[in-house]
Amino acid sequence: MTYACGVSAGPVRPRWIGLLLILAVVVTACTLLGLWQLGVAQDRGRAEAVAAAASLEREPLEQVTAPHSAFEADFSNRPVSATGTYDADDQILVVDRRLDGRAGSWVVTPLQTPQGTVAVLRGFVDGTPARLPEPPAGRVTVLGTLGPGESPRTDASALPEPQRHAIDLAALVNEWPGRLYNVVLLASSESVGGTALDPAAAGLARVPPPDLPSHLNLRSAAYAIQWWVFGLFAIWMFAKIIRAEWLAQRQPVAPKEEAHA
Repeated sequence: MTYACGVSAGPVRPRWIGLLLILAVVVTACTLLGLWQLGVAQDRGRAEAVAAAASLEREPLEQVTAPHSAFEADFSNRPVSATGTYDADDQILVVDRRLDGRAGSWVVTPLQTPQGTVAVLRGFVDGTPARLPEPPAGRVTVLGTLGPGESPRTDASALPEPQRHAIDLAALVNEWPGRLYNVVLLASSESVGGTALDPAAAGLARVPPPDLPSHLNLRSAAYAIQWWVFGLFAIWMFAKIIRAEWLAQRQPVAPKEEAHA
């Protein structure tokens, strides 16, 4: 339809609607593919960080850090060894933990070494046992990886001893004797006199190390950015096409010449 002045009444709306639907599909696909690729970048970055930490040579704890020293970022998942004697009287039970879908608690035992005391997360037990598993007596060598302590839960209710809500090293430094290392040693194995101990015999399951904070895998992250750029490009093309058609329809329509008899 054309007004008397010769200007088009408006755009061809069915075509615009069709283009808009196509744009919605393309932008949604690019967004989802970008998010998927970003997840791949995070997973690969985490795997690279874990592999880098695991590739480090295992060292004695006293060669990595000292009692009361700050927890460094590169300590996470670092393999170490520690030798000393367990203090069964000062064990704690950290409640409300889960492992492989099971609800339970962590058993944390102070290991007294010549240099200081380190909190050893010996393993996971089902439920909240009234009696903690007895640690091995004598000189024990623990192999494992390092992790940080936990922040206290200020909103949590009081628990009976020896239960705790967290491995709060700031509190344990005032309760355990000796100089305390500012790390948690997640035990992967224990041995006495060269003989490896079976954690299942004490009702324990080893706790795997926590996920590492990691950088993105740059190659995969670049793929994610590419998908989002494609989505923006589709929006730009849609706007360009619609603008061109809109401008074309605003051009005056030349009047038809009257036929002469």
